[in-house]
Amino acid sequence: YPNFLGELELREAIAKKLKQDTKNILVTVGAMEGTATAILSIVGNGERVGIVTPDYCNHFSQIMLARGEIVSLPLMEGKDWTLDCSGVEKEAKGGMKLLLITNPSNPTGFVATRQELKVLVDLANKYGFYILADETYSYLTYDVPHTSLLDFWDQSDRLIIVRSFSKEYAMTGWRVGYVVTHEETIKTFAKVHDSLVGCVPKISQRAAIAALIGSQDFVVQCRLVYARRRQMTMDAIAKIDQLTIPTVSGAYYAFVRYGGNRTSVDISEDLLTKGKVAVVPGSFFGAGGEGHFRISFAVEEAILTDGLKRLGQFFL
Repeated sequence: YPNFLGELELREAIAKKLKQDTKNILVTVGAMEGTATAILSIVGNGERVGIVTPDYCNHFSQIMLARGEIVSLPLMEGKDWTLDCSGVEKEAKGGMKLLLITNPSNPTGFVATRQELKVLVDLANKYGFYILADETYSYLTYDVPHTSLLDFWDQSDRLIIVRSFSKEYAMTGWRVGYVVTHEETIKTFAKVHDSLVGCVPKISQRAAIAALIGSQDFVVQCRLVYARRRQMTMDAIAKIDQLTIPTVSGAYYAFVRYGGNRTSVDISEDLLTKGKVAVVPGSFFGAGGEGHFRISFAVEEAILTDGLKRLGQFFL
């Protein structure tokens, strides 16, 4: 078996990239296991977990697995998505063990500003909760910079950052991610990680090392491709009267609002069976998701063009 914390060479490569120390890094079976390990390590039965919504659907089940109480903190929707910092503080006053934010966001494309994250860090210090940032799409923003929770490392010992090789390096099936947090917290996480999975397969870790130390031209090219597809998607949706979409600032999803009173499950089923285009119902992503559906533009441009055309025809 490889080192259950992760191969030292891989942790050193991650540490070099992030300007961190290997003692603060735990290699996990994808970001999924990273967030699950963090939640199961921190959250006890009935403890309140704030989650910025709409959010990646599997985070909800991870909180339920820990028997935590989900406290939804919906983003404010306008031309852009914005964080309701006053809403976070209101819930923190009622007691909150952990705050979970996906930045950039799946499904909305929201990217937290430095000012918003600074407020969250200050609130974490004031009220004593941890912040867990799923930064799987940290490499992929448009027109705005990505601010990482790592930028506030010296301001709090209650910060947890999870990242993944899956999207950035197109390594979804290899299942490699990592957690970055302060050493004492890593020691706790390592016990849960060991109980859940034992270790990350060695062959996957070798592939991750190769991805990190090799040429990054592939990542740069992917950013350019996704930027073009994002613009294609936003331009097409802007031409459909019944649909609206806030700016997609990061990741490769568009979270589209539609008119009328139909449920997102109902309209998504109709889009599939009648429009012959697959989307994900917004209700799957928690509070604030109903009345929307999610599009992924991480597909070949010919398929994306055809799908957007079918979407427009459906809403004629």
